Amino acid sequence: MFDDNGRDADQDLFVDLLHRELLVAMGCTEPAAIALAAASARCVLGVPPETILVRASRNMIKNAMNVGIPNTTLKGISVAAALGLESADPAAGLNILSHITPAQEQAASRLLDSCRIQFERVENVPSMFIEVRLQAGEKVITARVQDEHNKVEVFDGDKKISASLSEAEKNPDILTPARIFAFTDSVPLEKIEFLIQCAEVNLELAEYSVKTGYGIGVGKTMFEGSGVGGESLFYRGASLAAAASDARMAGCSKPVVINSGSGNQGITVSVPVLVLARGLKRTRDETARALCLAHLSALMMTARKDRLSALCGAFTAAIGTGAGFVRLLRGDNQTVIRCIQNMVGNLMGIICDGAKGSCALKIFTCVEAAELGAKLAMAGNSVPESEGILGNTLEDTLGIVEKLSHEGMIPLDKTIVEIMLEKSNSSAKKPQGV
Repeated sequence: MFDDNGRDADQDLFVDLLHRELLVAMGCTEPAAIALAAASARCVLGVPPETILVRASRNMIKNAMNVGIPNTTLKGISVAAALGLESADPAAGLNILSHITPAQEQAASRLLDSCRIQFERVENVPSMFIEVRLQAGEKVITARVQDEHNKVEVFDGDKKISASLSEAEKNPDILTPARIFAFTDSVPLEKIEFLIQCAEVNLELAEYSVKTGYGIGVGKTMFEGSGVGGESLFYRGASLAAAASDARMAGCSKPVVINSGSGNQGITVSVPVLVLARGLKRTRDETARALCLAHLSALMMTARKDRLSALCGAFTAAIGTGAGFVRLLRGDNQTVIRCIQNMVGNLMGIICDGAKGSCALKIFTCVEAAELGAKLAMAGNSVPESEGILGNTLEDTLGIVEKLSHEGMIPLDKTIVEIMLEKSNSSAKKPQGV
């Protein structure tokens, strides 16, 4: 597709999309989005709130209940809102929790102890939805984050007074296999070379986690068992990706570059691909194009489901990982398609039961499956279209993934959240997620 000046319009759209999606964030993005909403409302209110109401979708509850918050020993939705109220720096975006001081943590704890924060679970809203409503006297300010983690709208009463993203800035509907392949094959290196730096940020977190140890130590345990030969590169990549998730879910105060609004997905897409590229001694051009294909393939999968859903993001991200593997193994686009079909045929049923330490287990498993899918595809093999849920073409399969994640998995998603809330409510202490 070309514009009136003869330029490839897709190139500009894809480059812009990559820059907007691959953001640096601190800690899990769901607590960060909650803190961002609270800080945005507090800045507009201008005075300490008398009442605080936090409203969240079931998927926000699921993903914010059990993850550590950087620079604190705390967890939970109300905690994230309290820290946002105390930091009140929305300009920091998804890095809002990167500089929480002990004084701010203590002030947030006092706010929680005062029981001034009320919590409400809401239905019939987008899966990515958080709203913080503050009142002081007659003044009511509401900040809402929905659809994208850093998209904030602020209301004074019922009147919208600010928004961080305009309607024109939403992701264009360009994420089709053919257009992704065409862009990845033709885009000049200088426009996508930044993807290597993004992957290096995530690899640095992974290597730090292996040395330090976090959570249940999935990545560290598996990494210490990996070898140094060529066949171990996939295993080492999976181990390092899991290690980065171990650290992130435990509240490590190191940055991560996200994909589809998720640090875990950004890690899954980039770390194993960079490890394989370096191990195979691929050129900078080959590495950047493999990362580009991986990120866009993952975004293509996310576009077929809600950003937060019952379908695990590690699975959809690892589809991008598999595509990147194929490119580094110098497979063609038809081989990429076979790899994606293999991944869907293998792992479609993997569920999301919230952001937490055990996400590292799923990431390791999904990256290992990406290796399997890629190697089968390179051998010319793929799951037959006649089997299971696969469509006759990749486009058909993407439509089936969309149907399953929206129509088929919503009841499952509700059941998952109910189970998680029942577990919290059965605890003797106040539920961590509210």
